[in-house]
Amino acid sequence: MAFNAVEHMKGIRTQEEMVRAFADEATCRRLLEAFVWPNGRRCPKADCGSFRSFALADRAMGKTKRPGLYQCCRCGHQFTATSGTPLHATKLPIKTWMTALWLTLQADKGVSSVRLSESLGISQKATWRVEHALRLLMADHETKLDGIVEADDVRIGGKPRKDPSNPDARRGMQGHSTKWPALSVVQRPEDESPGVARLTPLDGLGAAEVTAALAAAVEPSAHLMSDTHGSLGKAGASYVAHDTVSHSDKEFVRGIVHSNSAEALNDRVRRTVAGVFHFFSQEHAQGYFDEIAFRWSQRVYIGTASRKTCKGRVRAVKQWDRIPPAQQMVTLFGRAVGRRLRRTVRGGIDVISRASVVYAPDQAQLPGTAFGS
Repeated sequence: MAFNAVEHMKGIRTQEEMVRAFADEATCRRLLEAFVWPNGRRCPKADCGSFRSFALADRAMGKTKRPGLYQCCRCGHQFTATSGTPLHATKLPIKTWMTALWLTLQADKGVSSVRLSESLGISQKATWRVEHALRLLMADHETKLDGIVEADDVRIGGKPRKDPSNPDARRGMQGHSTKWPALSVVQRPEDESPGVARLTPLDGLGAAEVTAALAAAVEPSAHLMSDTHGSLGKAGASYVAHDTVSHSDKEFVRGIVHSNSAEALNDRVRRTVAGVFHFFSQEHAQGYFDEIAFRWSQRVYIGTASRKTCKGRVRAVKQWDRIPPAQQMVTLFGRAVGRRLRRTVRGGIDVISRASVVYAPDQAQLPGTAFGS
């Protein structure tokens, strides 16, 4: 019977089922190959993309090649399912990566590297790099938000510190604070689409920084909504429409005009930082933000329900259900090729690319050669 990766993943709902599904390395490798190459085995080189390749004899056949190694018939490049992905050149078993991703997606707000290392049985430092590689899978910086888009700023960091001797602690106008700003952008759900969220760390909340961050995330045809922050007001002039609510005047909703979705995303960021990670640096903030933003859209529309407002009015409210973590894994590994990071000399990470490989349009799949040998 042919191996069906999708059906294999559908049976994973509980942690016990996950352990059984990822029981051996061979099964995990077959799953990863099915996810990374949903249309057939493909050379990961951006200037090739050929579907013609053959498997090299591995140790099971008395050879020295590692399992899952293939060679492209067109360019001669040797590759595996992890080549050109955040898992590139990993020394960890694929089973460890699969388990780590499932546990990360199963948690509502993520898992700290300390707790995940206890579940995986590897060091905290190795787990920290594994988590950043998985966050790279969750990054979506190519899709720009359109429709009704809400924007707001949020500050990340600890409480104000009374330390006049520390110049970094004297930054900011309100007391001594080492907090740094970020921009949150949320696309409102339309019909059965859950909408998309985007979070970007900023060096400051000046008009230039905010305008550049919005331009990278939002289409000019979008209807922007925000509060009366001066930088957002200047940046909003670049969009087809821009409405604001004045929080200082106790105005939070005016018809369809509000920024409550962006405020809700900001609250999720604060709760995630306080409850899970406790702290992350501005240098690596984009990875954590990509994980939080990815979770925002992992839901499906299941219908409507009647709800009463505080004033007794009845209105229809959309109902959403979370996409199962196993199904999210299929989506994430399907866009893995092209996203790369490397370990630095000091043991940190250096992100090389957050985008997936876009092959040339003439590299179409050849009939009958999806898994050619």
